[in-house]
Amino acid sequence: MFESFWRKTFRKEEQLKVQPSWEFNYAMDFVRQTLRYEHSKEDQNVILAYMLSLIREDLKSDLLTTILYNKESFDKEISYPFPLSYENELGNQIWLDSEETQIKRVDLANDCVLVLSWNRDRMRNSIKNIARNPFEFSRTNHLAYYFTYIDICYAYNGTHSISSGIGHKKGVIEAKTVDITPMFDHVYTDGVNWYSQHNGMKLKALWDFRIGVIYEVSKIKYKLENEQW
Repeated sequence: MFESFWRKTFRKEEQLKVQPSWEFNYAMDFVRQTLRYEHSKEDQNVILAYMLSLIREDLKSDLLTTILYNKESFDKEISYPFPLSYENELGNQIWLDSEETQIKRVDLANDCVLVLSWNRDRMRNSIKNIARNPFEFSRTNHLAYYFTYIDICYAYNGTHSISSGIGHKKGVIEAKTVDITPMFDHVYTDGVNWYSQHNGMKLKALWDFRIGVIYEVSKIKYKLENEQW
């Protein structure tokens, strides 16, 4: 009987866990209330910018501490956060990356860098090394993309030293810039998947609902600033 009680209790707790789609919808409901009840565009933008700042920091910190809060070989992974391409209203395939991509210097002490370290031995060694020495940027090891306007950097190589640099608040890396604002009129998300605005086709899954919130809030803020809303 005792075992049966706890089995039922745990099952109820599982059912009550908040789903990513719920959290996405709650955040977007906050945005809808902001647009409905705040009549000044200046006030609307102040609130949206505040949301984006908090969510960026929340996601950044969550990824940095994953290695601390999980078993040694955890399953969590991150990848390129947005669709690599999209179709416009004419059905033409548009790629976001190009050979003309500019380079952005990303400050590890102040900028939002999304990075996930995975090896505890490497992490400990990197923490010790960067505590005692300057952070040394390597073009062949520290690889990253910086998404303009949305103002986040995704680092996909050199993750342990980059994470240590962020924690010690020292160092600068270079990242290829990607402008995703042209995608705003063609792609949307429900916090779980990315979809084509024109035919509803699923493009790819999100690895975190907060990426979707950042995208959709940034889209609204961009349109407000450009008199499109």
